[in-house]
Amino acid sequence: MWLYLALESWVKDKNMHKSVGTSLHKFLSVLLVVLLAFTAPAYAQEGGKEGESMYHKLEPFTVNLVGMTQVVQVVVTLKLASPEIDPKVSLYLPAIRNQMILLLSSKTAEDLQTVEGKSKLIAESKVAVNKALETKPQSGVTDVLFESIIIQ
Repeated sequence: MWLYLALESWVKDKNMHKSVGTSLHKFLSVLLVVLLAFTAPAYAQEGGKEGESMYHKLEPFTVNLVGMTQVVQVVVTLKLASPEIDPKVSLYLPAIRNQMILLLSSKTAEDLQTVEGKSKLIAESKVAVNKALETKPQSGVTDVLFESIIIQ
């Protein structure tokens, strides 16, 4: 922002033609938007101050349900106890996915259609993921968030 103000001031001081000032204004506006677009995600993934949690989104799962006549597709995000656990989540991703697939494949469509069934799945998922990470919930994954559950 200070760069924008400095250049705008310089253009006014030099009594440059109005079209140059307008072009510079447009260029700096676009530059500012591009810089914000690239820096905002970096700040969001840093996890913030100590004691704050962060999230780790998993790739979608598509799993056969019990009976093999229906499938469930889920999108899951893990809420981490601290940013320090994120590298471990990335390292243990195959074990986490395996635990989630085993858990989901043990369910029926009826299990997943009620709020109680979904709440039970969340609790079981938290245990399964922390088992894969070999951690306790307070220092590993504190919550499992299902962004979507589609049964076909």
